[in-house]
This record gives sequence, structure tokens and C-alpha cells, in this order.
Amino acid sequence: MRGCRSLRGSRRGVGGDPSAVGVWATRSGVLGLAVVLVAALLLAPPGQARERLEYPEWFAETFYDLPGDLDDAVARGKRGIALFFSAETCLHCVAMARSTFQDPEIVRRLSGQFDVIAVDVFSDVEMIHLDGQMLRARELSEHERAIFTPTLLFIDGSAERMLRFVGFADPERMHVILDYLESDAWRGESLRDFARRLHEENGEPPGAVAAGDAAEAPREPLAGFQQPPADLAAQRTANPRPSLVLFERNDCEECSRLREQILTHPEIQQVLAGFHALRLNVDDPAVTVLPDGRHGTAEALAGDLALAHQPGLVFYAEDGEEAFRMDSTWLIDHSGQLPDATRQDLVDSFLARLEYVSSGAYRDWPQYQRWRAQRDREG
Repeated sequence: MRGCRSLRGSRRGVGGDPSAVGVWATRSGVLGLAVVLVAALLLAPPGQARERLEYPEWFAETFYDLPGDLDDAVARGKRGIALFFSAETCLHCVAMARSTFQDPEIVRRLSGQFDVIAVDVFSDVEMIHLDGQMLRARELSEHERAIFTPTLLFIDGSAERMLRFVGFADPERMHVILDYLESDAWRGESLRDFARRLHEENGEPPGAVAAGDAAEAPREPLAGFQQPPADLAAQRTANPRPSLVLFERNDCEECSRLREQILTHPEIQQVLAGFHALRLNVDDPAVTVLPDGRHGTAEALAGDLALAHQPGLVFYAEDGEEAFRMDSTWLIDHSGQLPDATRQDLVDSFLARLEYVSSGAYRDWPQYQRWRAQRDREG
């Protein structure tokens, strides 16, 4: 792709081991790699080949010394650095590189304030962390709680963490994030509350969507999911099992497609039978109790959890502890658009996330992509 460079073999991104470049440069090595890639493309379902991440040319150079990188950024008048935790075959990382990071206004604003540094969560490259520790890139991802890719971690000139944004952010969302950081609202306000305040100041309802994108949330039940009122704390005490809570809103096309393409899929439904699953609508005043004992309306609970996006999904372990959440646009293709039909790769990804919590793997493997790669290797 024009304007991008390969994930590996560049100091612009913290990726593969530089000492291995000579080995991979051999003719046999290149031929073998080509054969593997061609085979992978041929075996992949149509339109769902694992496309490779390429970092934008405007990403910052790094010498694996984050304190030095931060000092250099500040010396050039920037607010700090942003670490882009990613993986080579991560669909959502590819989508951000192809859409958000190609938007001229986003590039101007983001690169004008922060040096963006790519970090591969699988890499063994050693880096000097902000606290002076020597960590491998994959260890850094765990240290900074980059559970999923992509994760953007914004760090100011004093090494304070400004915001950790997990998941795909389209240009519209990225503008809100940059407004949030520029205004210093991050010091005392959640991103969710800031975004809602912006909507109100602009005369828009909190869940405003573009004209033509609205899709009224149907009132019929969603198979496998309870409706409020419900007490998941009492249910998981009486019958210990993990829980999944879905937050939706009216007029949400993404919510509708998530239900149609993922949540009602037969494979997903089969696994959800082992969960306490609850569907909430933030426009519904009904009261419910979450697995951790919090209770209130869906809107109040979403606020208490600081959920910034609908649909939002919160996964709980058997003991009521929150395992992780999905609080950004997840149902997309490689270009960052909502898919028109079910994608098997997204079904597989959701199934893996259900297993990540139900097996308790999230406790032993604090980085999801690395756990999933290990699981897939073991068959």
C-alpha cells in the first residue's frame, strides 16, 4: 500500500529481531516464506484472507528507548508519545492503518501532538521502558495492560498515562479522542462523559448517528440472552458460570448487525448456553443487577462502568470479577466498514473471546492475541 511500510524489519515499528534479517534474506528463506504466504491466501475463505499490517510512513522512528523517545518528542514541541500496540495479522490494526491513519486531518493532528510508536505484542525486541526497566516488546504490552490489539496508549511529557484506548477507532472517534486530550479533560473526566458533553453542546442526542445509519432496536427477545429485570449476581452464586452483558441503544446499526451476524450464529449460541447472558438497552429504564453486584438502569450501569460505546460487551468470570470488555467498534472488515454478511473470522474471534474468559485463560495470559496464538498452535 502506498504510504505504508512493512511491519517487520524497520525501526519505525518495534517488530522482529534485527539480528535475523540476514537469515531471512537468503534465497531459500524468501522462497519458503513466499510459498507459505501463497498457501495461506489460497486456503483462506474468499475475502477473509489474513492481510498483513503495514505501518504508516509518518509513524516515529524508535531506538527502543522510550525515555529517550519521550524526551525527543517533547524537545520538538510535542505533548508526548503514543504507543500503538498491534499484531501483524490483527484485522482491527489493519483497518486502522488503512482508514484512520490515512485520514489527512487525523495524521496532521495526531502526529502534530504525539510521536506514534508501533509495538508488536509478539516481538522479543528489548526496549527500555519509561521506568528504566529493560523489557521485551511482548512484556511491555502486558506491563501496560494492552490486553487486546490494537491499543493506543497516550503518554504525556511527564510520563503520565493520559488515555488507554482499546480497539478500533474510526476517524470520527479519533477526533473525539484528540479533542479529549487537547482539552486536558482526561485529567478529571472519562472519555465517555466527555463525548456525551460534546454531543449535548452540539445539540445532538448522546447516541446520535449519521442520517441513514439508524436501525431501531427490535423489541423481540434475543435468543440466549435474558431481559431486565434480572439479578446476575444471584444467578451466578446459585449456578456458577461466566456472564456476558450486552449494552445496546436504539437507532444503532452496529448493534443490529452484531445480533444478526454474531450473537445469533449457531456456534455462538451453543457456547452462550454455558453463560449467564443479559441484554440491556441504555434507553430502557428497567433496573437490573450485574454479576459484581452493581445495580441500576442500563444507562446508569454503563456510566458507572465508563462504557463509551454501544454495542458494548462486558465479560465476567464465574466469581463476578470483570474479565475484560469490548468497548469500541469491533464488527468491521479490513477497511473499517461494517460487513454486510457474516464473516467466519469474526465468528471465530468471538468464540475465542468466550473461551478466553470461560477457561480462565485471561488470568494466566494477560495478552489475548498471544494466548490465542498459543491455543491455535496446540490445536
